[in-house]
Amino acid sequence: MERQSRISRRDFLKAAGVGGAAVAVLGGGATYLVSAVRKEEEVTWDREADVVVVGSGAAGSAAAVTAHHEGNLVIILEKAPAYGGTSAKSGGGYWIPNNFALREAGIQDRREDAIRYMARYSYPHLYDPTDPRLGLPENGYNLIAAFYDNASKAVDFLAEIGALQSAGRLPGNPDYLEHAPENKVPRGRSLGPKKPDGTRGNGAEMMRQMKAWVDAEGIPVLLEHRVRRIVVNDKGEVVGVEAVTQDGKAVTVRSRKGVVFGSGGYTHNRELVLNFQPGPIFGGCAVPTAEGDFIYVAEAIGAKLGNMPGAWHAEIVLEQALEFSSVPNDVWQPIGDSMILVNKYGKRVVSEKRNYNDRTKIHFVWDPVKAEYVNQFLFMVYDQRNADLYAGNYPLPAAGASAPYVISGQTLAELAQNIRDRLTKIASRIGIYRLDQSFDSNLEATIALFNQFAEKGVDEDFQRGAFPYDVEWHSGTFSIPRKDTPWPLNDRPNITMYPISSKGPYYAIILAAGTLDTNGGPVISEKAQVLDTEDRPIPGLYGAGNCIASPTARAYYAGGSTLGPALTFGYIAGLNAAKEPVKQVGRVAEPVAGRV
Repeated sequence: MERQSRISRRDFLKAAGVGGAAVAVLGGGATYLVSAVRKEEEVTWDREADVVVVGSGAAGSAAAVTAHHEGNLVIILEKAPAYGGTSAKSGGGYWIPNNFALREAGIQDRREDAIRYMARYSYPHLYDPTDPRLGLPENGYNLIAAFYDNASKAVDFLAEIGALQSAGRLPGNPDYLEHAPENKVPRGRSLGPKKPDGTRGNGAEMMRQMKAWVDAEGIPVLLEHRVRRIVVNDKGEVVGVEAVTQDGKAVTVRSRKGVVFGSGGYTHNRELVLNFQPGPIFGGCAVPTAEGDFIYVAEAIGAKLGNMPGAWHAEIVLEQALEFSSVPNDVWQPIGDSMILVNKYGKRVVSEKRNYNDRTKIHFVWDPVKAEYVNQFLFMVYDQRNADLYAGNYPLPAAGASAPYVISGQTLAELAQNIRDRLTKIASRIGIYRLDQSFDSNLEATIALFNQFAEKGVDEDFQRGAFPYDVEWHSGTFSIPRKDTPWPLNDRPNITMYPISSKGPYYAIILAAGTLDTNGGPVISEKAQVLDTEDRPIPGLYGAGNCIASPTARAYYAGGSTLGPALTFGYIAGLNAAKEPVKQVGRVAEPVAGRV
């Protein structure tokens, strides 16, 4: 993840040439039945290719580019009216072990070491360093090993053919579990797209390069084509897909060899979020078209599902998500040093400076006595110094500006009352969650204790600022102080902590759990083949990116841990789909009915 400008929801729609009226179409307004032809009728194909790719983000584009380069005719189907998906909105970093920048610097990122780090982070409850597979299930281990074995190959290949030029940055920011003894190379694995001027770009730049290659090679891209059915022959082999256009027209696309899905997660499918996420989720950064379509269509032909509670989690500003679940940004790290997060009881519950994926999981803590998600919302409380010194670092408003989601009070007691009033105002959309009566007194005590920690430089409760990640992402990326304020810079021992003022005004922002996108869905093999419920590959069906059960399970290894596996397994899928034998088109088999 890089702190750069990204494509917002508004920009996504604007780039596609549509306005706010299109939100219902893009964000889940349409419902399509997924069902087979009841009688084994012949299918009339509208289009035909060797490999059909569903989705145009990093995973889909990597698959399409690779399959085309292998000499196959490729068609890309994209549900949205614009190319690039959530990848185009992202920071554009991709985590690649043993990458060219490390090798050129003479840094050894050994296979055994990297796999141990990934296994330890992905499966801490299973990890056994003495076991040949490190305690992991066979397929889980194979996926991690395949990621290491192919990640650098994928990036080198894309650069060699001119589809994506990459830039490294050494020593680079630390990984998200940089202090684990298994992590022998805690820096330098994150790459990003290299812009024409040699600087490192973001997700929009990555997708610009890949789209330019796709266009130059003449690969057809069919926008506003939502795949609603996978077509299989009487042998159970995947031979194509059926899509529907925005105006409701059905389009059948024949795939002679294989179909690759890179169609995104289910962040904006409320039903799937409710039933599968580990706690309350209120939205996320994914583009509005991330509705989990692949889950339905793959399940209909017998695909095995996995990692369904998984997501690349991040905190979001609640009141922005209530307006539209595809939020403009996530709260990667709460901004500033004279700032804390507290729950409804006015107590800190987490290090505010740990990575967004792991930090967000604190929202899912269940109190068995009170029968509630005790941290369903956290309140980012800060003082005037913090507001001014770090103005413009999201979610803090820019200097001289205001934001409707910022709550203020001249005293802590007034702030607490105003938070209560705000929660009452939005009560119909958040359930029964309210501040406890102890919030006011506990908040004062919490701030007093935090200020003691700040003076000493040691957070005795949550170790805030004790790790390289905390410090470097705070001071170098997210909490950049302005130079035009009278407020003092942090001269305390811990750069991430500064005493909160004894005088108001004070401010609060309500934070909720969200996602960059989910990462559960059909399970794949190390060859990116989608597996059935008996762990057998479904012939001709592949997956990569956020639409599948993530090879990283629920771990976020470092910045770029979403796009790294997406590019890699898209590349793997493209290679293997290109090698598939041509499948005979017989009659359409009848899968189980589902819903998209």
